[in-house]
Amino acid sequence: MGIVEIVVLVIHILVCFGLIISVLLHSGKGGGLSSVLGGASSSLFSGSYVVEKNLDRMTIVLASTFAVTTLLLVFFFK
Repeated sequence: MGIVEIVVLVIHILVCFGLIISVLLHSGKGGGLSSVLGGASSSLFSGSYVVEKNLDRMTIVLASTFAVTTLLLVFFFK
């Protein structure tokens, strides 16, 4: 196993943990991070709406990175 494979595998594992955490922080039907930080009714007027939006962006980046590293691992270990 070369150094590139090890680096991709370590990145993949870190992204897996980050993706699990970011998905668990998302809101369900009426809760989640916004309700923990100040209630769902005040989320539009406080900063928690921005937190939810940034959490969405972070989840998209992590999911894309997960897909790329998965394809790279398939390519390296076939």
